[in-house]
Amino acid sequence: MRVFKSTSAFAAVVSLFCSDVLAQNPAPVKNRLIEEVIVTSQKREQDVQDVPLAVLAFSGDRLDAMGITEQTDLQRITPGLNVTSQVSYVVTFLRGVGTDAVTAADPSVATYIDDIYYPFASNLAQNFGAVERIEVLKGPQGTLFGRNATGGAINVHTKDPDFDEFYGEFLSNRGSYNYQLDRLYTNIPITDSFAINLSAMYQVTDLLYEGTRGLDKDPFPKDRTRGYRIKARWQPSDYVDINLATFKLRLNGAGANVAFNADPSELGRLNGIEAQTGYKGSIDAPVYTQTEDNTVYYGDIKLNTPWFDIKLVGSDQRMDTAGVRDFDGSPEAISTFDTPSQYIDAQSAEIQLLSNGESGPSWMQWIVGGYYFEGVNGFETLNFIVNGIDLGAGQLAGIQLPDAFTNILNQANVLGVDGAINLSGLTGTDSYAFFAQTTFTLTDWLDITLGARQQVEEKYIYRSTVGLNNQDGSQTQIADNSNRATDSDGNPHPARDEQKSFSPKVSFEFRPLEQDMLFYLSWQEAVKSAAYNTVAIYDEPDYVAQEEITAWELGMKSTFFDGTVRFNAAVFDYDLANLQTPYISLFAGGVIAFQNAGAAKIRGAEFDGMVVLLPKLIDNLVLSGGMSYLDSEYLDFDNASGFDDDGNFQEDLNFTGNQVIRSPEVSGNIALSKTWGLSNGEIETTIDAYYTDSFYYEPSNRQNTVQDEYWLVGARVSFLYSPWDLRITGSVKNLLDEFYTNGIFVTDYGVQPSLAPPRTYSVQAVVNF
Repeated sequence: MRVFKSTSAFAAVVSLFCSDVLAQNPAPVKNRLIEEVIVTSQKREQDVQDVPLAVLAFSGDRLDAMGITEQTDLQRITPGLNVTSQVSYVVTFLRGVGTDAVTAADPSVATYIDDIYYPFASNLAQNFGAVERIEVLKGPQGTLFGRNATGGAINVHTKDPDFDEFYGEFLSNRGSYNYQLDRLYTNIPITDSFAINLSAMYQVTDLLYEGTRGLDKDPFPKDRTRGYRIKARWQPSDYVDINLATFKLRLNGAGANVAFNADPSELGRLNGIEAQTGYKGSIDAPVYTQTEDNTVYYGDIKLNTPWFDIKLVGSDQRMDTAGVRDFDGSPEAISTFDTPSQYIDAQSAEIQLLSNGESGPSWMQWIVGGYYFEGVNGFETLNFIVNGIDLGAGQLAGIQLPDAFTNILNQANVLGVDGAINLSGLTGTDSYAFFAQTTFTLTDWLDITLGARQQVEEKYIYRSTVGLNNQDGSQTQIADNSNRATDSDGNPHPARDEQKSFSPKVSFEFRPLEQDMLFYLSWQEAVKSAAYNTVAIYDEPDYVAQEEITAWELGMKSTFFDGTVRFNAAVFDYDLANLQTPYISLFAGGVIAFQNAGAAKIRGAEFDGMVVLLPKLIDNLVLSGGMSYLDSEYLDFDNASGFDDDGNFQEDLNFTGNQVIRSPEVSGNIALSKTWGLSNGEIETTIDAYYTDSFYYEPSNRQNTVQDEYWLVGARVSFLYSPWDLRITGSVKNLLDEFYTNGIFVTDYGVQPSLAPPRTYSVQAVVNF
């Protein structure tokens, strides 16, 4: 492992700026873990402690103090959250609800950036950049956030342009594996009513893995990410506020698609695959990942009237990613997964009407609105190469293939193609909804909230074809499945389905003791979009029913001793129907497919809190953290598709009674932070720990796809030199050098884990100007 040599350099810098360390009259400071955050979890500004939802909110300063720079880091500070990155996708589970998302289906935890819904999970592990705050909303958010929020929502708010002054921030970070991150943010007021801001970043790193790729045994390339966001704000009057923005992100490298076969299946062993465990190995495919077009245009208009406020929000999003994955994860030339074009093209619009307290009864707050979304996503082109097939016997390494698959391969042999099956699988969505939520203040201590969302959504197959790549570079189409799929009622071959759903919500909010203590009891329903298995080699595309959840929650929020103690807790009960669960197999009619688990339950409890320790004896010593407990089970999951203990694909398995995937029984985090004031700045130290119990990556609960329990311990020390407004931070992550995974990729050939980083070091400098 290569380690960045930073200790001596950091000590020298601190010594330079701290010649009068611990002066007699240090400047007043405040620990950055102590904060009051205003959130918009209910589409209006509220203190996070006044929101009758389980919400964790983090300001940009607190994220920096905790060393959080990417979405995958959030689980270290959020009980019940599981976020990983694998095969170019971010996979998010919240309280056990989520989807191993690929472009074939939508995530179950919705991600919003500046109030814009991001429908794709791919590449959302982007560096957050200059953010104002991040909100993690736990539990279904079907009323106000709508579709695909059965597990909850992650709300990222970047900084809006400011009319008052020019200012900015430059961040530079260097660390292990030749990691380099440079980020610039600047705010530029043009006039008293027009301003712009710019965020730009560049990130490059070596891979965690050492080894070779491709037949030429090339080394793995570096991963590079670069992007920018430009926001413009115009306020022509006190009643109108217009914000427009564009965002662009580019990535290239190999890291997201590199994984070694650590546990070959029976088929893998018959093909000569040997296990490669750890960070060193070799694969025969020329793996890479490249996103050259991830562009988003979005904006909002806010109008203030004497009767109510109006907010209009819209976006136009495009992402196109190419990549190659070694399907068998070994140096053997067996199978390759090539996606020259994997894209999404989506547009959305929303209108909100909000009470503003200037008219109407003072005891009622309300919001009504409408939402529209349309998009096409999936694989525009997918090339799948399988070698080692006995065309005459219809076998792959002695294992019998389905006849329909053999017929396609025999046809390829007759046509004289190069052995690659050419596929396309694109799904379209048209969705619109109307929503309303009203809070009635009945007494000083009792509020009642009623909400509902009526949604109509149509899913359809935009394109689903099977072809063969000819030796001259042309293609021969042998099947068009674009109109070969049933709908939710079993009607033959409409290749489209319309779903109508009604998602109600009821919440009671009690403040029986004092204003700084809130109890709430809520009941709500939510749905996640249906899907089609459009990547079908030799079978018709399958319809995958929409996911549904019914949730009860009882919670409390409390703040004591002038904000020096905060304690929040909740218990919840989820009933889920038609959980969308993926599997990948050559023997399943296609390559990537989803199935529905009939029913599941998740019961749980959690808490989070913060306390200023011994404030009369020690200044700015803060303890924070939380814990989550989950009891999850598939109640009805028979006739399931998956892999048996030998890694052989089966279609008649029974997962009923098994633990729901990515649902550790216990997980939690704790952090201790201390800040010392100096005459010329401050020193801040933080040590934190994250723990997760063991959990399964597959509903089969096979032991070779279980993630064992582990601890992640990190530490940071920073020095703020006030005259220059310069903060220098040295940090270490995974201090105990735990070996764990970010996810797994399971195929007919075995288990390919995506390994998480070992112990890493970094030094970061941030200067404000």
